[in-house]
Amino acid sequence: MSHRPRIDPSQYARDKAEKIERARLKREAIKRARAAQMGETSEEGKDGGGEEGKSDHHSSPVPPPPSTPPPQHIIEKHKGNTPTNKSRSLGGSSQGHFGGGGGHSRSDIAPLTQFLRGPLHPEGLEFDPASFEKRKDGSRIQKGSSEDSDRPSTCIAVNPTQSECVVGSADHASYTFSTRNASPLRRLYSRTAGHSDWVSACTYLCDNRILTGGMDGKVCLWRRGGSDCTDLFGEQGSVSVLKSLSDDTPLAASAGYDGSIIVWNCQSVSVIPTKITNKRKQLPPLTAFNHNSSLLALSGSNNGLVSLWDLNSGVCTRAAAGKHLSQIQHCLPDTFDPSTFYTAAVDGKVGLWDTRGPLGSATGNEIGATLSTTPFTDNVRAGAAPISGLCDVDDYTLLVSGGTEVALLDKRKNLAVASTLRGHNSPIASLCVGGGGRVSFSGAVDGMVVAHDLRRIEPIYGMGANKKSSAFMATTEDRLIVTGDDGHALVYDFD
Repeated sequence: MSHRPRIDPSQYARDKAEKIERARLKREAIKRARAAQMGETSEEGKDGGGEEGKSDHHSSPVPPPPSTPPPQHIIEKHKGNTPTNKSRSLGGSSQGHFGGGGGHSRSDIAPLTQFLRGPLHPEGLEFDPASFEKRKDGSRIQKGSSEDSDRPSTCIAVNPTQSECVVGSADHASYTFSTRNASPLRRLYSRTAGHSDWVSACTYLCDNRILTGGMDGKVCLWRRGGSDCTDLFGEQGSVSVLKSLSDDTPLAASAGYDGSIIVWNCQSVSVIPTKITNKRKQLPPLTAFNHNSSLLALSGSNNGLVSLWDLNSGVCTRAAAGKHLSQIQHCLPDTFDPSTFYTAAVDGKVGLWDTRGPLGSATGNEIGATLSTTPFTDNVRAGAAPISGLCDVDDYTLLVSGGTEVALLDKRKNLAVASTLRGHNSPIASLCVGGGGRVSFSGAVDGMVVAHDLRRIEPIYGMGANKKSSAFMATTEDRLIVTGDDGHALVYDFD
Protein backbone atom coordinates (compact mmCIF):
# COMPACT_ATOMS: atom_id res chain seq x y z
CA MET A 1 0.00 0.00 0.00
CA SER A 2 1.55 3.28 -1.08
CA HIS A 3 1.26 6.49 0.83
CA ARG A 4 1.44 9.95 -0.64
CA PRO A 5 4.26 12.00 0.91
CA ARG A 6 3.08 14.79 3.20
CA ILE A 7 3.76 18.33 2.02
CA ASP A 8 4.85 20.91 4.54
CA PRO A 9 2.36 23.77 3.97
CA SER A 10 4.78 26.39 5.28
CA GLN A 11 7.53 25.22 2.90
CA TYR A 12 5.04 25.15 0.03
CA ALA A 13 3.99 28.73 0.84
CA ARG A 14 7.61 29.89 0.96
CA ASP A 15 8.45 28.23 -2.37
CA LYS A 16 5.38 29.73 -4.00
CA ALA A 17 6.15 33.19 -2.61
CA GLU A 18 9.75 33.01 -3.84
CA LYS A 19 8.60 31.93 -7.32
CA ILE A 20 6.16 34.83 -7.53
CA GLU A 21 8.83 37.23 -6.27
CA ARG A 22 11.38 36.11 -8.88
CA ALA A 23 8.84 36.52 -11.68
CA ARG A 24 7.86 39.96 -10.46
CA LEU A 25 11.50 41.11 -10.18
CA LYS A 26 12.12 39.96 -13.74
CA ARG A 27 9.13 41.96 -14.99
CA GLU A 28 10.31 45.04 -13.08
CA ALA A 29 13.80 44.73 -14.56
CA ILE A 30 12.41 44.50 -18.09
CA LYS A 31 10.25 47.58 -17.56
CA ARG A 32 13.16 49.63 -16.17
CA ALA A 33 15.41 48.60 -19.04
CA ARG A 34 12.82 49.63 -21.63
CA ALA A 35 12.19 52.93 -19.83
CA ALA A 36 15.92 53.67 -19.70
CA GLN A 37 16.26 53.05 -23.44
CA MET A 38 13.41 55.41 -24.27
CA GLY A 39 14.52 58.05 -21.75
CA GLU A 40 11.11 58.13 -20.09
CA THR A 41 11.24 56.51 -16.65
CA SER A 42 7.57 57.18 -15.97
CA GLU A 43 6.37 54.83 -18.75
CA GLU A 44 6.61 51.63 -16.71
CA GLY A 45 3.77 49.82 -18.41
CA LYS A 46 5.60 49.05 -21.70
CA ASP A 47 7.18 45.66 -22.41
CA GLY A 48 10.91 45.45 -23.05
CA GLY A 49 13.93 43.24 -23.69
CA GLY A 50 15.01 40.69 -21.11
CA GLU A 51 18.80 40.82 -21.16
CA GLU A 52 19.04 44.56 -20.66
CA GLY A 53 16.52 44.34 -17.82
CA LYS A 54 18.57 41.71 -16.05
CA SER A 55 21.74 43.77 -16.11
CA ASP A 56 19.83 46.87 -15.03
CA HIS A 57 18.32 45.00 -12.11
CA HIS A 58 21.74 44.00 -10.80
CA SER A 59 23.23 47.45 -11.21
CA SER A 60 20.50 49.49 -9.50
CA PRO A 61 18.28 47.38 -7.26
CA VAL A 62 15.21 48.94 -5.67
CA PRO A 63 13.02 47.59 -2.88
CA PRO A 64 10.25 45.48 -4.40
CA PRO A 65 6.62 46.55 -3.90
CA PRO A 66 3.99 44.30 -2.29
CA SER A 67 2.26 41.64 -4.32
CA THR A 68 -0.90 43.77 -4.61
CA PRO A 69 0.06 47.38 -5.41
CA PRO A 70 -2.27 50.31 -4.78
CA PRO A 71 -4.25 51.92 -7.61
CA GLN A 72 -2.19 53.66 -10.28
CA HIS A 73 -3.50 57.15 -9.42
CA ILE A 74 -2.14 56.77 -5.87
CA ILE A 75 1.29 55.80 -7.20
CA GLU A 76 1.35 58.75 -9.61
CA LYS A 77 0.26 61.15 -6.87
CA HIS A 78 3.17 60.22 -4.60
CA LYS A 79 5.82 59.63 -7.26
CA GLY A 80 8.84 61.83 -6.76
CA ASN A 81 7.63 63.32 -3.47
CA THR A 82 9.88 63.22 -0.44
CA PRO A 83 7.83 62.23 2.64
CA THR A 84 8.13 64.25 5.82
CA ASN A 85 8.82 62.82 9.25
CA LYS A 86 5.18 63.42 10.15
CA SER A 87 4.01 60.98 7.50
CA ARG A 88 6.12 58.17 8.91
CA SER A 89 4.22 57.10 11.98
CA LEU A 90 5.29 54.41 14.43
CA GLY A 91 6.10 51.24 12.57
CA GLY A 92 7.29 52.89 9.36
CA SER A 93 5.85 54.63 6.32
CA SER A 94 3.16 53.18 4.13
CA GLN A 95 4.35 55.44 1.32
CA GLY A 96 7.82 53.92 1.46
CA HIS A 97 6.30 50.44 1.44
CA PHE A 98 4.35 51.13 -1.75
CA GLY A 99 7.35 52.08 -3.85
CA GLY A 100 6.18 50.72 -7.19
CA GLY A 101 8.27 52.12 -10.00
CA GLY A 102 11.04 54.37 -8.77
CA GLY A 103 9.32 57.03 -6.66
CA HIS A 104 11.44 56.26 -3.60
CA SER A 105 13.55 58.79 -1.79
CA ARG A 106 16.56 57.82 0.29
CA SER A 107 14.61 58.38 3.49
CA ASP A 108 11.98 55.89 2.25
CA ILE A 109 14.45 53.08 1.63
CA ALA A 110 16.45 53.55 4.85
CA PRO A 111 13.93 52.10 7.35
CA LEU A 112 13.47 48.98 5.22
CA THR A 113 17.15 48.16 5.00
CA GLN A 114 17.80 49.07 8.65
CA PHE A 115 15.28 46.64 10.11
CA LEU A 116 16.27 43.90 7.66
CA ARG A 117 19.95 43.84 8.60
CA GLY A 118 19.48 43.61 12.36
CA PRO A 119 20.42 45.90 15.28
CA LEU A 120 23.82 47.56 15.54
CA HIS A 121 24.15 46.26 19.12
CA PRO A 122 22.57 42.80 19.36
CA GLU A 123 22.71 42.90 23.16
CA GLY A 124 20.60 46.07 23.22
CA LEU A 125 20.81 49.17 25.41
CA GLU A 126 19.31 48.38 28.80
CA PHE A 127 17.11 50.51 31.03
CA ASP A 128 16.78 49.33 34.63
CA PRO A 129 14.11 50.91 36.90
CA ALA A 130 16.40 50.25 39.86
CA SER A 131 18.62 53.10 38.65
CA PHE A 132 16.14 55.51 40.30
CA GLU A 133 16.60 54.02 43.77
CA LYS A 134 18.71 56.16 46.08
CA ARG A 135 20.94 55.62 49.07
CA LYS A 136 20.59 57.59 52.28
CA ASP A 137 23.16 60.12 51.05
CA GLY A 138 21.01 60.82 47.97
CA SER A 139 23.20 59.04 45.41
CA ARG A 140 21.58 56.62 43.01
CA ILE A 141 22.03 52.88 43.28
CA GLN A 142 23.19 51.51 39.94
CA LYS A 143 22.20 47.85 39.78
CA GLY A 144 23.55 45.50 37.18
CA SER A 145 21.40 43.78 34.61
CA SER A 146 22.10 40.41 36.23
CA GLU A 147 19.65 41.12 39.04
CA ASP A 148 16.06 40.06 38.50
CA SER A 149 13.36 42.64 39.08
CA ASP A 150 10.27 42.01 41.18
CA ARG A 151 8.32 44.68 39.28
CA PRO A 152 7.09 43.42 35.91
CA SER A 153 6.21 45.96 33.24
CA THR A 154 2.51 46.36 32.53
CA CYS A 155 2.28 48.79 29.57
CA ILE A 156 4.40 50.84 27.16
CA ALA A 157 4.07 54.01 25.04
CA VAL A 158 6.35 56.19 22.89
CA ASN A 159 6.00 59.99 22.68
CA PRO A 160 5.03 61.75 19.40
CA THR A 161 8.62 62.84 18.68
CA GLN A 162 9.86 59.26 19.25
CA SER A 163 12.58 60.51 21.61
CA GLU A 164 11.14 59.16 24.86
CA CYS A 165 9.40 56.04 26.11
CA VAL A 166 7.29 55.43 29.21
CA VAL A 167 6.81 52.04 30.84
CA GLY A 168 4.19 51.31 33.49
CA SER A 169 5.08 48.95 36.31
CA ALA A 170 3.49 46.72 38.91
CA ASP A 171 5.30 48.69 41.64
CA HIS A 172 2.72 51.54 41.17
CA ALA A 173 5.23 53.75 39.32
CA SER A 174 5.93 54.61 35.69
CA TYR A 175 9.40 55.20 34.27
CA THR A 176 10.55 57.27 31.31
CA PHE A 177 13.81 56.83 29.43
CA SER A 178 15.46 58.00 26.23
CA THR A 179 14.91 55.96 23.09
CA ARG A 180 18.36 56.97 21.84
CA ASN A 181 20.52 55.50 24.60
CA ALA A 182 18.06 54.07 27.19
CA SER A 183 19.22 56.61 29.79
CA PRO A 184 16.72 57.10 32.67
CA LEU A 185 14.74 60.35 32.65
CA ARG A 186 11.92 60.38 35.22
CA ARG A 187 10.23 58.22 37.80
CA LEU A 188 6.53 59.09 37.82
CA TYR A 189 5.75 58.39 41.46
CA SER A 190 6.20 60.08 44.83
CA ARG A 191 4.64 60.11 48.28
CA THR A 192 2.11 62.71 47.17
CA ALA A 193 1.68 61.85 43.48
CA GLY A 194 0.95 58.71 41.54
CA HIS A 195 -1.01 55.50 41.83
CA SER A 196 -1.74 53.29 44.81
CA ASP A 197 -1.98 50.13 42.68
CA TRP A 198 -0.58 48.69 39.46
CA VAL A 199 -0.19 51.04 36.50
CA SER A 200 -2.36 49.32 33.90
CA ALA A 201 -2.27 51.79 30.97
CA CYS A 202 -0.23 54.72 29.66
CA THR A 203 -0.14 57.06 26.68
CA TYR A 204 1.35 60.37 25.49
CA LEU A 205 -0.76 63.36 24.56
CA CYS A 206 0.14 65.36 21.45
CA ASP A 207 1.98 67.93 23.63
CA ASN A 208 4.23 65.21 25.17
CA ARG A 209 2.42 65.12 28.51
CA ILE A 210 1.88 61.65 29.93
CA LEU A 211 -1.36 60.05 31.05
CA THR A 212 -1.26 56.92 33.21
CA GLY A 213 -4.18 54.80 34.39
CA GLY A 214 -4.15 52.36 37.27
CA MET A 215 -6.02 49.55 38.91
CA ASP A 216 -6.87 52.09 41.63
CA GLY A 217 -9.37 53.70 39.22
CA LYS A 218 -7.36 56.89 38.85
CA VAL A 219 -5.94 58.63 35.78
CA CYS A 220 -2.85 60.78 36.38
CA LEU A 221 -1.87 63.66 34.08
CA TRP A 222 1.87 64.23 34.51
CA ARG A 223 3.41 67.62 33.90
CA ARG A 224 6.23 67.89 31.40
CA GLY A 225 9.68 67.47 32.91
CA GLY A 226 8.50 66.94 36.49
CA SER A 227 7.20 64.31 38.89
CA ASP A 228 3.98 66.16 39.82
CA CYS A 229 0.62 65.14 38.45
CA THR A 230 -3.04 66.06 38.41
CA ASP A 231 -5.31 63.29 39.67
CA LEU A 232 -8.32 62.66 37.43
CA PHE A 233 -11.22 60.62 38.78
CA GLY A 234 -13.92 59.43 36.41
CA GLU A 235 -15.64 56.82 38.59
CA GLN A 236 -15.17 54.02 36.08
CA GLY A 237 -13.36 51.44 38.20
CA SER A 238 -9.95 50.14 37.24
CA VAL A 239 -8.57 51.62 34.01
CA SER A 240 -7.75 49.02 31.37
CA VAL A 241 -6.85 51.11 28.27
CA LEU A 242 -5.69 54.68 27.57
CA LYS A 243 -5.58 56.10 24.04
CA SER A 244 -4.59 59.52 22.71
CA LEU A 245 -7.30 60.74 20.32
CA SER A 246 -5.64 63.53 18.31
CA ASP A 247 -2.29 64.54 16.83
CA ASP A 248 -2.88 68.26 17.43
CA THR A 249 -5.30 68.47 20.40
CA PRO A 250 -4.64 67.08 23.91
CA LEU A 251 -7.54 64.64 24.01
CA ALA A 252 -7.51 61.11 25.38
CA ALA A 253 -9.96 58.32 26.15
CA SER A 254 -9.90 55.71 28.90
CA ALA A 255 -11.75 52.40 29.09
CA GLY A 256 -12.77 51.09 32.49
CA TYR A 257 -13.93 48.01 34.31
CA ASP A 258 -17.40 49.50 34.80
CA GLY A 259 -18.01 49.24 31.03
CA SER A 260 -17.71 52.95 30.28
CA ILE A 261 -15.50 55.20 28.14
CA ILE A 262 -14.33 58.59 29.42
CA VAL A 263 -13.02 61.25 27.03
CA TRP A 264 -10.54 63.58 28.76
CA ASN A 265 -10.18 67.12 27.38
CA CYS A 266 -6.77 68.29 28.65
CA GLN A 267 -6.61 71.61 26.77
CA SER A 268 -7.31 73.79 29.82
CA VAL A 269 -5.94 73.77 33.36
CA SER A 270 -9.07 72.04 34.63
CA VAL A 271 -9.47 68.78 32.72
CA ILE A 272 -13.00 68.21 31.43
CA PRO A 273 -14.19 64.57 31.48
CA THR A 274 -17.06 63.25 29.35
CA LYS A 275 -18.33 59.85 30.44
CA ILE A 276 -20.01 57.63 27.84
CA THR A 277 -22.06 54.59 28.85
CA ASN A 278 -24.41 52.17 27.19
CA LYS A 279 -27.89 53.57 27.87
CA ARG A 280 -29.66 50.23 27.65
CA LYS A 281 -27.67 48.46 30.37
CA GLN A 282 -24.26 48.51 31.97
CA LEU A 283 -21.58 46.78 29.94
CA PRO A 284 -19.15 44.24 31.42
CA PRO A 285 -15.54 45.28 32.10
CA LEU A 286 -13.82 46.64 28.98
CA THR A 287 -10.49 44.95 28.26
CA ALA A 288 -9.68 46.33 24.78
CA PHE A 289 -10.37 49.62 23.03
CA ASN A 290 -9.21 51.44 19.90
CA HIS A 291 -10.41 54.15 17.50
CA ASN A 292 -9.93 55.34 13.93
CA SER A 293 -9.15 58.82 12.60
CA SER A 294 -12.82 59.88 12.64
CA LEU A 295 -13.12 58.97 16.36
CA LEU A 296 -15.29 55.95 15.74
CA ALA A 297 -14.21 53.41 18.36
CA LEU A 298 -14.63 49.71 19.03
CA SER A 299 -14.28 48.08 22.45
CA GLY A 300 -14.12 44.50 23.67
CA SER A 301 -15.18 43.09 27.04
CA ASN A 302 -14.01 40.27 29.25
CA ASN A 303 -16.96 38.10 28.14
CA GLY A 304 -16.54 38.65 24.38
CA LEU A 305 -19.05 41.49 24.00
CA VAL A 306 -18.16 44.05 21.30
CA SER A 307 -19.42 47.66 21.44
CA LEU A 308 -19.29 50.52 18.94
CA TRP A 309 -18.76 54.09 20.19
CA ASP A 310 -19.10 57.49 18.54
CA LEU A 311 -16.64 59.64 20.51
CA ASN A 312 -17.66 62.81 18.66
CA SER A 313 -21.27 62.67 19.81
CA GLY A 314 -20.55 60.79 23.04
CA VAL A 315 -22.79 57.78 22.42
CA CYS A 316 -22.47 54.01 22.58
CA THR A 317 -24.29 53.22 19.35
CA ARG A 318 -24.28 49.42 19.28
CA ALA A 319 -23.30 46.36 21.31
CA ALA A 320 -23.27 42.72 20.21
CA ALA A 321 -22.28 39.31 21.56
CA GLY A 322 -21.64 35.99 19.92
CA LYS A 323 -18.52 36.34 17.79
CA HIS A 324 -16.09 35.84 20.69
CA LEU A 325 -16.67 33.47 23.58
CA SER A 326 -14.06 34.86 25.97
CA GLN A 327 -12.05 37.97 26.82
CA ILE A 328 -11.15 40.24 23.91
CA GLN A 329 -7.51 41.32 24.11
CA HIS A 330 -7.03 43.50 21.04
CA CYS A 331 -9.09 45.93 18.94
CA LEU A 332 -7.51 47.28 15.77
CA PRO A 333 -8.81 49.73 13.13
CA ASP A 334 -8.04 48.99 9.50
CA THR A 335 -5.32 51.27 8.10
CA PHE A 336 -7.17 52.10 4.88
CA ASP A 337 -10.86 51.42 5.59
CA PRO A 338 -12.26 53.60 8.42
CA SER A 339 -15.40 51.45 8.68
CA THR A 340 -13.54 48.21 9.43
CA PHE A 341 -12.16 46.95 12.74
CA TYR A 342 -10.50 43.72 13.85
CA THR A 343 -10.65 41.98 17.22
CA ALA A 344 -8.59 39.18 18.77
CA ALA A 345 -9.55 37.19 21.84
CA VAL A 346 -8.47 34.49 24.26
CA ASP A 347 -10.78 32.05 22.47
CA GLY A 348 -8.28 32.03 19.59
CA LYS A 349 -10.45 33.89 17.10
CA VAL A 350 -9.70 36.98 15.02
CA GLY A 351 -12.87 38.81 14.02
CA LEU A 352 -13.56 41.35 11.29
CA TRP A 353 -16.23 43.99 11.95
CA ASP A 354 -17.86 46.10 9.26
CA THR A 355 -19.39 48.97 11.24
CA ARG A 356 -21.58 50.06 8.32
CA GLY A 357 -23.86 47.08 8.92
CA PRO A 358 -25.58 45.78 12.05
CA LEU A 359 -23.30 44.32 14.69
CA GLY A 360 -26.02 41.92 15.78
CA SER A 361 -28.93 40.18 14.07
CA ALA A 362 -32.47 39.36 15.14
CA THR A 363 -31.67 35.66 15.54
CA GLY A 364 -29.52 36.44 18.59
CA ASN A 365 -25.84 35.85 19.22
CA GLU A 366 -25.04 35.93 15.52
CA ILE A 367 -23.01 38.84 14.24
CA GLY A 368 -24.06 40.36 10.95
CA ALA A 369 -21.64 41.77 8.35
CA THR A 370 -18.60 40.19 10.05
CA LEU A 371 -16.18 37.33 9.57
CA SER A 372 -13.90 35.38 11.87
CA THR A 373 -11.04 32.92 11.70
CA THR A 374 -9.11 30.72 14.12
CA PRO A 375 -5.48 30.92 12.98
CA PHE A 376 -3.90 28.81 15.74
CA THR A 377 -4.84 25.42 17.15
CA ASP A 378 -3.14 24.11 20.26
CA ASN A 379 -2.84 20.35 19.73
CA VAL A 380 -1.91 19.75 23.36
CA ARG A 381 -5.17 21.17 24.68
CA ALA A 382 -7.15 20.30 21.53
CA GLY A 383 -8.47 23.83 21.38
CA ALA A 384 -7.76 27.25 19.94
CA ALA A 385 -4.67 29.08 21.22
CA PRO A 386 -5.20 32.62 22.63
CA ILE A 387 -4.37 35.52 20.32
CA SER A 388 -1.75 37.65 22.08
CA GLY A 389 -0.91 40.11 19.30
CA LEU A 390 -2.57 41.70 16.27
CA CYS A 391 -1.01 44.23 13.86
CA ASP A 392 -1.85 45.78 10.50
CA VAL A 393 0.96 45.53 7.95
CA ASP A 394 0.37 48.92 6.28
CA ASP A 395 -0.65 47.36 3.01
CA TYR A 396 -4.05 46.48 1.61
CA THR A 397 -4.08 42.75 2.19
CA LEU A 398 -2.47 41.40 5.37
CA LEU A 399 -2.78 41.23 9.14
CA VAL A 400 -0.15 39.76 11.47
CA SER A 401 -1.42 37.76 14.45
CA GLY A 402 0.45 36.05 17.25
CA GLY A 403 -0.58 32.93 19.18
CA THR A 404 1.40 29.73 19.36
CA GLU A 405 3.20 31.07 16.28
CA VAL A 406 3.06 34.13 14.02
CA ALA A 407 0.53 33.98 11.20
CA LEU A 408 -0.24 36.22 8.23
CA LEU A 409 -3.99 36.63 7.64
CA ASP A 410 -5.29 37.56 4.18
CA LYS A 411 -8.01 40.24 4.32
CA ARG A 412 -9.10 39.37 0.78
CA LYS A 413 -9.89 35.76 1.73
CA ASN A 414 -12.00 36.19 4.87
CA LEU A 415 -8.92 36.38 7.10
CA ALA A 416 -7.65 32.98 5.97
CA VAL A 417 -4.14 32.05 7.08
CA ALA A 418 -1.84 32.94 4.17
CA SER A 419 1.44 31.89 5.81
CA THR A 420 2.81 30.75 9.15
CA LEU A 421 6.08 32.28 10.37
CA ARG A 422 8.17 29.97 12.51
CA GLY A 423 11.17 30.57 14.74
CA HIS A 424 9.83 30.47 18.31
CA ASN A 425 9.98 27.66 20.85
CA SER A 426 7.27 29.11 23.10
CA PRO A 427 3.96 30.99 22.64
CA ILE A 428 3.91 34.60 21.45
CA ALA A 429 3.44 37.29 24.11
CA SER A 430 3.65 40.50 22.03
CA LEU A 431 3.80 41.66 18.43
CA CYS A 432 4.66 44.79 16.43
CA VAL A 433 5.80 45.76 12.93
CA GLY A 434 8.54 48.06 11.62
CA GLY A 435 10.18 49.22 8.42
CA GLY A 436 6.99 50.30 6.69
CA GLY A 437 5.34 46.97 7.41
CA ARG A 438 8.21 44.95 5.93
CA VAL A 439 9.42 43.37 9.22
CA SER A 440 7.43 41.92 12.12
CA PHE A 441 8.85 41.56 15.62
CA SER A 442 7.38 38.90 17.89
CA GLY A 443 8.24 38.53 21.57
CA ALA A 444 7.75 35.15 23.20
CA VAL A 445 7.00 33.90 26.69
CA ASP A 446 10.62 32.71 27.04
CA GLY A 447 11.92 36.27 26.39
CA MET A 448 13.09 35.64 22.83
CA VAL A 449 12.35 38.22 20.11
CA VAL A 450 12.35 37.06 16.47
CA ALA A 451 12.22 39.30 13.39
CA HIS A 452 10.46 38.00 10.27
CA ASP A 453 10.68 39.33 6.73
CA LEU A 454 7.01 39.58 5.76
CA ARG A 455 7.80 39.68 2.06
CA ARG A 456 10.02 36.62 1.92
CA ILE A 457 8.06 34.81 4.65
CA GLU A 458 11.07 33.81 6.71
CA PRO A 459 12.83 34.62 10.01
CA ILE A 460 15.86 36.87 9.59
CA TYR A 461 17.33 37.20 13.11
CA GLY A 462 16.55 36.72 16.79
CA MET A 463 17.46 38.42 20.05
CA GLY A 464 17.34 37.21 23.65
CA ALA A 465 15.65 40.34 24.99
CA ASN A 466 14.24 39.47 28.41
CA LYS A 467 14.91 36.85 31.06
CA LYS A 468 11.17 36.36 31.34
CA SER A 469 8.27 37.04 28.98
CA SER A 470 8.75 39.83 26.40
CA ALA A 471 5.25 41.12 27.03
CA PHE A 472 5.35 44.60 25.45
CA MET A 473 7.05 46.07 22.37
CA ALA A 474 7.04 49.32 20.42
CA THR A 475 8.87 50.60 17.34
CA THR A 476 10.02 53.99 16.11
CA GLU A 477 11.57 54.80 12.73
CA ASP A 478 14.88 53.20 13.72
CA ARG A 479 14.39 51.65 17.18
CA LEU A 480 12.78 48.60 18.74
CA ILE A 481 11.88 48.80 22.45
CA VAL A 482 11.12 45.64 24.41
CA THR A 483 10.05 45.20 28.03
CA GLY A 484 8.38 42.45 29.98
CA ASP A 485 8.04 40.50 33.17
CA ASP A 486 11.62 41.08 34.34
CA GLY A 487 10.92 44.83 34.59
CA HIS A 488 13.85 45.85 32.39
CA ALA A 489 13.55 47.55 29.00
CA LEU A 490 15.91 47.07 26.06
CA VAL A 491 16.38 49.52 23.19
CA TYR A 492 17.69 48.08 19.91
CA ASP A 493 19.31 50.59 17.56
CA PHE A 494 18.92 50.04 13.81
CA ASP A 495 20.35 53.42 12.71
